[in-house]
Amino acid sequence: MTVRRHFVHVYTTIRIKVAVDAENHRAAMQAADAVVFGHGYAVRLSPVHTAVIGADYAEEVTEYLVDEADDPDFKRWRNYGPDFTPSRISGDGRAA
Repeated sequence: MTVRRHFVHVYTTIRIKVAVDAENHRAAMQAADAVVFGHGYAVRLSPVHTAVIGADYAEEVTEYLVDEADDPDFKRWRNYGPDFTPSRISGDGRAA
């Protein structure tokens, strides 16, 4: 059996923490999207291993976590799906 080179595109999710000012969680997610995706990409992915030819965004948001800055105990965080709908139990145990 002959060994041949394979080019494998590995799609993975990266977490980017973005500081935005907004009136509510939905507006905060929309503002974060504008920063991350609005004018080119806000973060560059740099391959380190010689076998990695390139790295780029998969352009897929799988989830959001919104944490409020004035909440040092993380009691008001919420998880949302890619469509901005609540997806899990919130930080304080209530359904988001």
